[in-house]
Parts: sequence; structure tokens; C-alpha cells
Amino acid sequence: MISPTSAFPRSAIPLLILVPALALGTMVLGTYAQRVLATAFFYLALAQAWNLIGGYAGLMSLAMPAFFGSGAIVTGILTLNGFHPVLTVVAAVACAALIAVVIGGPTLRLAGHYFVVATLLATEALRNLVLNVEMFGFSGSTALNIFNLTPFSVMGPDQFNLTFYLLLLGAAALAMGIVLFVENSKAGYALRAVRDNERAARALGIDAARQKMGIFVLSAALAGFVGALWAYWLGIVDTNEAFGLRLAFDVIVIVFIGGRGTLWGPVAGTALLILINETIGVELPELHLVVSGVLVSLVVLFSPDGIAGLIKRGPRGLHPRELLANLRRYRMTS
Repeated sequence: MISPTSAFPRSAIPLLILVPALALGTMVLGTYAQRVLATAFFYLALAQAWNLIGGYAGLMSLAMPAFFGSGAIVTGILTLNGFHPVLTVVAAVACAALIAVVIGGPTLRLAGHYFVVATLLATEALRNLVLNVEMFGFSGSTALNIFNLTPFSVMGPDQFNLTFYLLLLGAAALAMGIVLFVENSKAGYALRAVRDNERAARALGIDAARQKMGIFVLSAALAGFVGALWAYWLGIVDTNEAFGLRLAFDVIVIVFIGGRGTLWGPVAGTALLILINETIGVELPELHLVVSGVLVSLVVLFSPDGIAGLIKRGPRGLHPRELLANLRRYRMTS
């Protein structure tokens, strides 16, 4: 059971200031700025969802599209059949959590690259299953247009942008709050102990399997929630896009660049990714993946703790001696 520690975490103070400030910022932000920031909130919420499993649990999961996509697909199907948005979102979260239990049961017993491949195969299997589903007016191989069936269809462009700016800000704040809570909870400390040395953690009486399953389901539920918002935001749900690995790649890039297993690392990673998207991604979209891949490689080689680690260490983190020391850890031996 997750329970917070007694001391109020100081890392929560900037969050308590930023969220109201960003909400009030809608009074001065233009439509373009709202759209860019809403996209940033979307990526940040998903990045924090993956950070729970990839950072705090140390598991390189590629199942994120399965949870995100299932949340989006469930939203599309239920909206098509006239369900209220609140019930639809709840169902999307529950479905993602259930799928996490099904996938996590066998895959969390694996380690290393076996776990990575297993989660990738599970995601692809679910995508192909959905592509062949035809029920309740839904055909998996055809994009589902739900925009005109949602309450948002009656809104003007400005009101629509403002609504989703606030909804996605709320999703990002929720994700940050969950990570903050886990980071400062007894279960969070136990989870990091399992990540750093599972055998030693078991010797201390920590139920490693329960810890990993719990965080896996929590991460999936958050991803399913974001997937539901994404479906309403775009108004069109396409199976291949919802279950696509491109989004998972962007999310993993954000977490690695910003700093895995940290609260504010994904914030820095998101800011950098949005900057790349709004510059290189607009003029040279084919170079987006190349630039992101090069950045991740450089960060992994020279600063494994990401931007958050550099900020924490200060100027000495950029000293050539420290950068070379990080690089030497990857020296190949015969």
C-alpha cells in the first residue's frame, strides 16, 4: 500500500505555483501558444506515465502504446454508442489497467531484453487484434470519427482550444502529482530498492512482484486516461496511430533526455522535444527522429542522469573530466 512520508516534499512547491499560473495564463496566451502548450502537457503526462515504470521501476517497457491505444479505442467505441464522456473515460482507464494486469502477469517475470521484446510483442498482438475487431459499430481497420458525437463539437475554435488546454494541463498536473506521491511514499522507496538490487530487496522482505505489478498497472491507467483525452481532442481514432510506436519513442526520448526516475526531468525533456518539433520538425520533419536519436545517444553516453542530473551537479557536471568518466563506463573489453 502506498503511503506518503511525513515531511512535505519541497519539490512540490514549484508544482503548486506553476499549475495555477499556467491555468491563469490562458488570459494572455494566444491560440497558437495554447495549442503548443497543450501538446507539451499531453507529452508530459504520457512521459510521467512511462517514467513510473521506466524510471522508478527501471523496466524498459514498450507496452505504453497498448495502454494508450486501448484507452483511445474504448473512448471511440463508447462515444459512438452514446455513453457520457465521464463514464467513457472511467471505462478507458479501467480497460488499460485490466490489460496491464494481463500483459504484466507473464512479462514482469522476465528480465532485461526479454522483457522489452515481450512487451513489444504484446503491444503488436493487441494492435492486430483490434484491427480485426468489428462490433458495436466499430471497425478496427477504419478510422473512427467521433468529433460530431462529443459535447465539444458545439464549441467554437477558441473555446475548444481553451477547454483542451485546461484538460491536458489537468492531466499533466495529475501525472506530476502521482509521480511526486510515489517518489515520496514508502512503496516508492521499496520500488527503487527493487530497481537497484532486486535480490537485496527481496532479502529485506520487499515483495518485488507486487511492487512491479502495482506500478505497471498505475502507469497503464494513467496512459489510458491520456489516450481517452487524446481521442476527444483529435475527434478521430485510428487504430494504427493509437497503437503506434512513434509516440512511445517520443515519450522514451523525453524521459531519457530529461532524466529517468526524477520528477522534473520529464519536464525538461518535454520542453526540449517541443522545441525540436517546433523548429526542425516543421521545416525538416524527416530529421526529427534522427535528431532525437542522436540526443538520446549523447545523453546516455555523457550524462546518464539526463538534464536533471546536470542541473543537480551544477557546472562540474559539464566538466570534460566528468563527461569522459561517464563515457569510459561503456568502454568495450575483450
